[in-house]
Amino acid sequence: MSKNIKNILFDLGGVIITLNKQNALDRFTEIGFPNIEEYLGEFRQNGIFLEYEEGKISPENFYKEFRRLSGNENIPAEDIDSGWLAFLAGIPEYKFKLLKDLRKKYKVYLLSNTNPSIMGWALSKDFSPEGLPMDAYFDKCYLSFQIGCAKPDRDIFDFIIEDSGMIPGETLFLDDGKANIEMANEIGFETYQVDQTEDLRKVFTNRGLL
Repeated sequence: MSKNIKNILFDLGGVIITLNKQNALDRFTEIGFPNIEEYLGEFRQNGIFLEYEEGKISPENFYKEFRRLSGNENIPAEDIDSGWLAFLAGIPEYKFKLLKDLRKKYKVYLLSNTNPSIMGWALSKDFSPEGLPMDAYFDKCYLSFQIGCAKPDRDIFDFIIEDSGMIPGETLFLDDGKANIEMANEIGFETYQVDQTEDLRKVFTNRGLL
């Protein structure tokens, strides 16, 4: 099957970036947001946090609603952003080279449930040791808040297929979320569910893709 692969589609958090959800819970709690566990999921958010990742609420309105729910109208936007950024526990350095190597043979795309707070960092020079932003490592980045829906909704997959022209059967999709993998399988993608502690080089070598 892997011999037919022409495209690689990566998730971001838990696949490229190592995540630490507890750090985010702790930071949002420290800022003063109540019952944060009800809003932050392993692979998809809830309430205003999901609305933010689906682009249904602007950063300004997200901050406003965050402050209202926390009961503190004086929380700086930078502090709220720091809660999102606390999710991110770093990127193993080999992954930057891996992405470059894969692009020599395949179209390499990103599909992420994410938001402007995280992208403010990811699309800056602080993303990589080389000082390159995230989008320098992919042929195209598909971001939930820009598209208007989030994985595992079928609509987001249909959007990227139409926009990129990729054929699901010629595309390997890597994600750490079971529901996302199941939807991709239903559509016809070749898939691999990632454990963020594993070495992705082995995944591609074992499939004959490197």
